[in-house]
Amino acid sequence: MNKGRHPFWPQLASLCLFAGLATPAFAAGPVEYHCNGDGVSWTSSRPCDASKRNEFRGMGNAPAAPSYDSAGLPTVTKAPEYLPYMSMECAQLNDAIRTGPSRGLKEGPMSELRADYQKRCSENEASARRQLQEAEKQQRERRDDQQAAAQAERSRSLLSADQCYEMLRILHGKRQRASSMNDGEKADLRLFEENYKTRCPRG
Repeated sequence: MNKGRHPFWPQLASLCLFAGLATPAFAAGPVEYHCNGDGVSWTSSRPCDASKRNEFRGMGNAPAAPSYDSAGLPTVTKAPEYLPYMSMECAQLNDAIRTGPSRGLKEGPMSELRADYQKRCSENEASARRQLQEAEKQQRERRDDQQAAAQAERSRSLLSADQCYEMLRILHGKRQRASSMNDGEKADLRLFEENYKTRCPRG
């Protein structure tokens, strides 16, 4: 066997170097998927079912790779909406992971932070997500109730306006015949006028 350098060694080394550069910074950690269904959240090493949410995570549930601004500096990602529902400890860990790249933390400490977050806060995050979903559901229900109440009020106003218009039409006809009415009919006219003024004060 020829123990010298293989004729394709330079090309092989180039391919290995390219593969190493192309590997995401979080590849050292386990690849996980965040699944969500039936009000329950969980992490999995396999893609979620088609009916479940399928969110890729590089290391735990925290953002795996920072984004960069036009100057090439890491930017701080927006805080998740469920953050207020997390415990203080886990919220602080979440913030530490989000702001780590902008504070100059290297991949080693960042990997440790993500692993610690996954170990200590995965259940807390799932609970916070459920609480956020419930809060959003209640907010939608309140908004729907307000819209329904407003629509009902508009319908009542339109119905009242139609009824007042009809009463005014009848009252106008009665007044035109007032000179030929007997005492009983005149009494009915006065009663109708009072009812109209009470029911339609702006008429």
